[in-house]
Amino acid sequence: MAAWDDGYVSDVVYTSNFYRECTPAWMSAAALLLGHRPPDLARPFRYADFGCAHGFTAVAIAAAHPNAEVWGFDFNPAHIESARDLAFRSGLSNVHFQEASFADIAEGTEIAGGTFDFAVSHGVLSWISTENRQHLIRAIGRLTKPGGLAYLSYNVLTGWPGMLPLRALMRMLAKASPDRSDLAVPGILDFIDRLKQGGALFFQANPGLETRLAEIRRQDARYIAHEFLNEDWQPVMSAEVATAMTEVKCGFIGSATLPENIDTVSVPAGLGTMMSETRDPVLRETLRDFGAGQGFRRDLFRRGVNTMPTGEHQARVDDLTLVGTGQAAGDQITIPTSIGSVTGRPEIYGPLLAMLADGPMTVRQVRQREPFVSRPLVELLQAVALLFAGGYAHPAFPGVAADAVRAVARLNQVIAASNAGGGDQPRLVSPVMGSAITVDFLETLAVGALLGGHGLDLDALTSTVLGQLTAAGRAVQQEGQAVQDPAEARRIVTALMRGFLDNRVPVLRHLGVLAR
Repeated sequence: MAAWDDGYVSDVVYTSNFYRECTPAWMSAAALLLGHRPPDLARPFRYADFGCAHGFTAVAIAAAHPNAEVWGFDFNPAHIESARDLAFRSGLSNVHFQEASFADIAEGTEIAGGTFDFAVSHGVLSWISTENRQHLIRAIGRLTKPGGLAYLSYNVLTGWPGMLPLRALMRMLAKASPDRSDLAVPGILDFIDRLKQGGALFFQANPGLETRLAEIRRQDARYIAHEFLNEDWQPVMSAEVATAMTEVKCGFIGSATLPENIDTVSVPAGLGTMMSETRDPVLRETLRDFGAGQGFRRDLFRRGVNTMPTGEHQARVDDLTLVGTGQAAGDQITIPTSIGSVTGRPEIYGPLLAMLADGPMTVRQVRQREPFVSRPLVELLQAVALLFAGGYAHPAFPGVAADAVRAVARLNQVIAASNAGGGDQPRLVSPVMGSAITVDFLETLAVGALLGGHGLDLDALTSTVLGQLTAAGRAVQQEGQAVQDPAEARRIVTALMRGFLDNRVPVLRHLGVLAR
């Protein structure tokens, strides 16, 4: 490790990721559902990402919100270089990236020209030293506007039994290895397997580690290096985070993981009485963590906790716009929660999804139709929150500005071109959602072709996508194996492109990714 990195993995860059819960649209909707007034996204606003890595989230937000000024901060110069390059290639002038440590930000007299309506830090707090954690929380407190929203995600101690000593062993093995962090990962995991197979009683005392290790094995080696091989790896109690944020005038208002704000789906039924008896919100969240064996939290805070009057809350909720994502529902609506999957009641979720299939709708419009006319508003809002969580729907903007559509189209073309050149970004940005959606790799190539003026001819589109795959040195895959026969490869891609044109293009138009 280098001296400047404070023990954080710096010999290999982090993976490029995106988290919907960090977006202004999602954070605002979550705050609104929790009864708190969010920043007005129709007005100019400022957004900061502390620990932005390659900056994809910041760039996506800047493209979808031309009225926003977006900043990303990271102490790794390789990350800042990558983020700036993405912003430049996307033609964006409203996103800025600054190389800075959390100490720089917390102690600097002038950072990025003032305070922010949204301040987020995803997947950082538990992976840095106690001193840097204090710097990060001070920075967020100093730079969040009154009435602004802050987001922190972190590992929770209740969900990592047995992993602390195993993680310490992984770190020891990484330090002893001459290899780069990500290249050392396979050997580290193999060593742990040998330890287990050799009869180490530690694994018998911690049977849940078997599932955890299987999950780790499926991850990208770069992700594993950044997740487990830093000098600091400190899952914390949510009460500790809430107390520290309170000290910088940011009060906890709820979770950006929306089901965790609904007791009936976030804790075992037997804990319901204990939850209802508990008035202290910090203690309630601690009980929730124990009840779910919580391993990861996405907490929302507001600088100045001030719940809305009932009338204002209902009026603002009525104006909340929803859009269907096109995610297949099947016969049952299934939503993952921290204690297992929840199956939605078909008489509620079926009609709601059918309405959203026709286009974005406000809560007010939904309430004026059956079966919601005669049902309590709280029942509809719970259904909305769970549909968001399950990926079936998303907060949306009632009218998307033309400059947002153009900026997002440029970014999506950059994503497609990067993938055609050997990249691996399985996402496209939706101006309607103000967020990114996960898509198939070939879908990014097809969308790039359509945005570049390609027609909807099936054979021509198939040839274009196949040509880009070949130029990138990639092969068509079937059941995880490269297809060697050119005729078979074309048949497979033709079938995929037919499904794309028939099924996905209407959805992507619905979401503003493609023009109607």
